[in-house]
Amino acid sequence: MNNIEMHIEILQAGSGDSIWLSHNKKNIVIDGGKSTTVIRTRYDQMPYDEIIDLLVVTHIDSDHIAGVIALIKHMKGKGETHRLKQVWFNFPKEENTNEYSIAEGHELAGLFLEIDGLCWNNNTSGLLGHIIEVGKIKLSVLAPNHDVAYEYMPKEPDELGVCSSDWHVDLRTLIDNVNDDNIDEGGPNSQSIIILVECEGKRLLLPGDSTPKELFNALHNYNTNGVPLKLDFMKLPHHGSTRNVTQDIFNEVICPNFIISTKKNNRYFFPNKETIAKLIFYRECADKTINVYFNYQESRDVLGMTSDELIKYNINLNVSNEFDF
Repeated sequence: MNNIEMHIEILQAGSGDSIWLSHNKKNIVIDGGKSTTVIRTRYDQMPYDEIIDLLVVTHIDSDHIAGVIALIKHMKGKGETHRLKQVWFNFPKEENTNEYSIAEGHELAGLFLEIDGLCWNNNTSGLLGHIIEVGKIKLSVLAPNHDVAYEYMPKEPDELGVCSSDWHVDLRTLIDNVNDDNIDEGGPNSQSIIILVECEGKRLLLPGDSTPKELFNALHNYNTNGVPLKLDFMKLPHHGSTRNVTQDIFNEVICPNFIISTKKNNRYFFPNKETIAKLIFYRECADKTINVYFNYQESRDVLGMTSDELIKYNINLNVSNEFDF
């Protein structure tokens, strides 16, 4: 790997997110995914003269937090918690409950509190308007814009707005019927930490599982000059869910490359094929190629798009979970 480039890894962490950024011996980890193995394995591959300079837990859902819990327990078991320098996790440092997702939040909070000298920021709204530098990696927090540590709104899994499968629907039919009527509106997703990453003149947007309202507001407030934000890569929120992307969001960015992080999900039917239809329908310019990167082959294959469709709509569907940036 060229030392002047940032290395991006979209780990194969099951149905969740786990992103590892590294540049010149600096390491930033964003979420841990649902899998408890992959992030531990990646940690063990980190050179021993390096540390995790920043760990971000975007929100408390299990498919983002379970792997982080496993990682901290793994580091604790090896006597290496000193290799974790700083944490961003918007969660209270007290109280307890057994409500869905909240229990795992308190388990992780307890683990963090046991680490001597750990710098834990549990109100990242205070970082808005500032650029945080980790080596030459620059981070801007775009949301949330207020303290959400005590505002969690847990939902039972069956209340999360499950869409029916659209994998079998013809792409033309989906494009002809694109709309933003059914969107994700609340719960922990609305409290996701949204991060803009910049390194060596390149930009990457990591929105966690943010809801359309929160993501649009974050981008709109950041784009104070009214000009769309130019990005090199954007991770699509909530594992390619059509309920988390809208025309308003795409109007706020100019981006040729999009990332979908999820294993094929047979419960929520992520990634949604309609998300690809929205990328095509809402594209900024029809003659510009759109590239979509999946971190699992099966997530690409389940969409069933033909080579003729890809050529017709000028879109590439790729499988890759590592990028030099």
